[in-house]
Parts: sequence; C-alpha cells; structure tokens
Amino acid sequence: MEPLNYEKRGYLNEDFRLFHLADSNTSEIGYHYHNFHKIILLLAGKASYAIEGERYKLTPGDYVLVSRGSIHRPEVEPGAFYERMILYISPEFLARLRTDDCNLERCFHRAQSDFHYVYHAGADNPIKPLFLQLEQAWNGEEFGAEILRQSLFMHLMVEVNRATEGQRYIRPTAGDSKIVSLLQYLNLHLTEALSIDELSSRFYISKYYMMRRFKEETGYTIHNYITEKRLLLAQQQIQQGASLTEACYQSGYQDYSTFSRAYKKRFGHVPSGQRLTK
Repeated sequence: MEPLNYEKRGYLNEDFRLFHLADSNTSEIGYHYHNFHKIILLLAGKASYAIEGERYKLTPGDYVLVSRGSIHRPEVEPGAFYERMILYISPEFLARLRTDDCNLERCFHRAQSDFHYVYHAGADNPIKPLFLQLEQAWNGEEFGAEILRQSLFMHLMVEVNRATEGQRYIRPTAGDSKIVSLLQYLNLHLTEALSIDELSSRFYISKYYMMRRFKEETGYTIHNYITEKRLLLAQQQIQQGASLTEACYQSGYQDYSTFSRAYKKRFGHVPSGQRLTK
C-alpha cells in the first residue's frame, strides 16, 4: 500500500453498519477507499472532506456519499471537535433489495458518474431524523427489532435517492479545476488507452506540471490512480460474475498476464472466480 499513499480502510461483514462518533481529531487520516458504500452525516462541529480531487467544507446537516472505490479522506484541523454518523452499506445487500422500479444503489452510481458527492439535509429533509431513528433502533431487542432496522434503513435509502435525483447537491469549495477535470475524465474513460502524453495534450498542460500538480492535489501519481481504479473495477466485475478475461479487458487491460500480475501485487492473490474464457 505504501507506494500508492492510500489504502483500503474499514471492514464490513454485515448488510449495513451504523456508527455515531464525536471526538476531537488528533491525527491525519490519509487517502483511502472502501469495498463498500458509505454515507457520512455531519451533526456538529467543523470538518472538510476531500473526495476524488474535490474538497468540501461541511456544515452540520451536510452528508457525503462515498461510493465503493472512491478515494477520499476527512480533513479536520488538529484538535477540532466534530460529531458525525457514518453508515457502511454492502453493495451486495443493495443489489439483493433491487426491484424492477427501484435500485437503492442508484445514488452512489450517480455520485460517481455526475461527481456530486455532498448534499444538505435541511429542516424539512427526513434524512437526519431517519439516521437518528435508525440509531435508536440499532441495539433494540424488542419484537421485530431486525425488521424495524431494515425498514428504517430502506426508508433512509429511498430518501437519499430522492434527494440526489432532485440535484440538491453542494458544490466543492476547493480543488484545482484542471486536476478535477482530469480526474473526472479518467473515471469516465478507465477502460480506454490512457497515456501521460495524450492527457497532457487533451488538457493543454505540460505533462511534468500535470504530474506534479496531480500528486500535490491527490497524494498519488496518475499511473497509480489509473491502476488502482482499474483493479477495483475488475475486482467488482469478478464479484458480480464476470469471467477473468472479461474482467481483464473490461477494466482497461490489453494483456491478461499483465492484469494478473498487477492484481496479485495489489490484492495479494491472483484473480479468482469464474474460469477463463477464450
């Protein structure tokens, strides 16, 4: 993980998990990602959030949608107090809940495709109250407690999706516009051939300046970012049932042996899943 300057953090062995944290920040958290989705709701205090090259100054009532694989980190001044609720969500669980007319994972897909990550739960918005109700029901042992938790979770996810469809998103307060545009382009064209020279030409910027600014703004190199995103995409496709060769080529690799070596280096084991297709 060290050369990439970011890592996978947190683990989720349940369908969803709720945390309520209130503390003063004492250490800096580096860029990282999760294999699950995450929603952070700021309840009190001051905090900023960096996600995919953009930075947001949060105010109480703001919530952040962090999709699986999105590179992010909180940015809080040393000693500053902030209170937040964090909901970890299994993508596989959302997939099981999906119906013909309702995909609860849509808000996370929208966040990644439209680059709209932060929204505000105002006074008339039910999202904050639903977080609080879910917390109250979290440790309940009364009759129907598990059904109540799941129903509150689904209600919450319906409201989050409705809010994102309403486009009531909050714009970033900081971020190098050239680098943000570059990040968005990379995410939209991961499966295509990408080279430093081509990117430099497309964005009308010196390649050396571009590489330096990318590292300064994000904490990692363009090459490492592309590699990480492609491998995470391949891993997701394998988990969803794609063959190894399908995952290889559909994540932007042109050679299976190169893909297999990169996958093993990143995840510690060779790709596994369905057999290779010819």
